[in-house]
Amino acid sequence: SKTLDFDTNQNFILTLGSGANTLANPTTEASNVGQTGAMIFIQPSSGSAGTISLGTDYETVGGSGLTLSSANSAYDVVPYIIKADNSILLGTPQLAFS
Repeated sequence: SKTLDFDTNQNFILTLGSGANTLANPTTEASNVGQTGAMIFIQPSSGSAGTISLGTDYETVGGSGLTLSSANSAYDVVPYIIKADNSILLGTPQLAFS
C-alpha cells in the first residue's frame, strides 16, 4: 500500500510490486486543493506485472480505475488534480514510455 503526501510532493514516482498494489487515501489533499501534478508508475523489472487499486478519494474517467502497462520495467504517467478534500481526479494514463 502506498499513501501519497501532497504537502511534501507535487509529483510522484511509484515502483510497483509484482501483483496487487494499493494507492491508499491520503490525508493531505485538503490543504492542496487546485494542486496539479503527475504520478509515474514503474512496473517491476522481473516477475508478474503490478496492478493498482485506488482508495475512494481517487476518481477516474468513467469510474473505470487505472489500467497500466504490463511489461517489465514499463512506466506510465498519470496526471492528477486535487478537486476538493477527498476528491483527486486522475487523468487518462499515458502508457509504455521507453
